[in-house]
Amino acid sequence: MDAVSYSLGGELVTTQVVAKMEETMQAFAVRAACFVGELDVPYSEEFDGRDFGATHLLAYVGKEPVGTLRLRWFRTFGMPERLAVVQRFRGYNLGRLLLEHCYRLAESRGCNVLYSRAAPTYVKYLEKQGWRYLEPAAAAGLGGRTAALVRSVDLAKPWPELDAIDALTLSREFKPERPGLAAAHGSLVDPPALPSRGWDAAGTPGVVV
Repeated sequence: MDAVSYSLGGELVTTQVVAKMEETMQAFAVRAACFVGELDVPYSEEFDGRDFGATHLLAYVGKEPVGTLRLRWFRTFGMPERLAVVQRFRGYNLGRLLLEHCYRLAESRGCNVLYSRAAPTYVKYLEKQGWRYLEPAAAAGLGGRTAALVRSVDLAKPWPELDAIDALTLSREFKPERPGLAAAHGSLVDPPALPSRGWDAAGTPGVVV
């Protein structure tokens, strides 16, 4: 399921599902550059043992891997996370293209809802893409911590139900132990207060998890 989106500097921009070990290493290299290199996320936190049970997407400009997203599958939903775009290619909607590919892939697998986590300050951006808070009452008091979000894979269809047991399990698993950068790791969007590491002037996410 490859997708040619547009050209950038004369090079085709494409997204694809990782299918080879070489492509897996490319996805890991992008994440290492963004999270370990730029944001000082510990290696053991970034590469957490869940990678080889997940689906990975890559974004390319020509033949250069420039973005990636990890997607894990559960009983009733998929969970996109570890979304990252290398610094010099931010501001070109590559993160959004990866998410759109994620939505199509989930739908092709019969998955109708996605679950992830993000800091409450990003709700406006995510709402524009069809995401909703799963914990609206608690979100306001989370501060810099992350909150659960859900999104229907097909926004034109009736809103699906998220299995309450699965949601509770994931909320407990991904509950951050401390506020700040480490707490945001594992969520969809990184702090926009860091222009070189977060959103650009157009509101596009640069590094997202």
